[in-house]
Amino acid sequence: MTENMQRRETLVNDSMTEHHHRLKRVVLICLDESSGKQAFHWALSNFVQPERDLVILVHVRLIDIPMAPYINATGYLDDVSEQRREESHHLLREFADILVQRHIACKAISMTGDPKTEIIRKVAETKTDVVIMGSRNLGALKRALLGSVSDYVVRHSQCTVIIAKPTGYSSQS
Repeated sequence: MTENMQRRETLVNDSMTEHHHRLKRVVLICLDESSGKQAFHWALSNFVQPERDLVILVHVRLIDIPMAPYINATGYLDDVSEQRREESHHLLREFADILVQRHIACKAISMTGDPKTEIIRKVAETKTDVVIMGSRNLGALKRALLGSVSDYVVRHSQCTVIIAKPTGYSSQS
């Protein structure tokens, strides 16, 4: 595998060192721009137990691939990749800061790749007990064409997966 094709991930925050002796459960929260905020706040309000949980925040950026096979877009792709990396780190720091203020042990990890497979890989690697993720509420056609990350994670995860629906969600929509 070339260096550019290898998985890349960055540890953006690690506040677990002072808490590790009391942690009993690993809760992985998937953050994305469309449903991550809602899933995060649902998890804090309804699930996370500060005295016993390590919360791992993950954000996965898609790999940028040029549209035409003979165009050398290296400089452009590097600029876009750097911008997306910075946006990912900003998102993760924003939510990790909330956890740190509440004295909740956390790690924040920015990854590059296919969200479906990267989330499953991280779940196995960290021995996650529960995954909490949001639902983008794709319609049936878009879900069939694009595939749903949450559907994939539910089917392939070794642990319990909680899908936090947006407030006001109706299955009739």
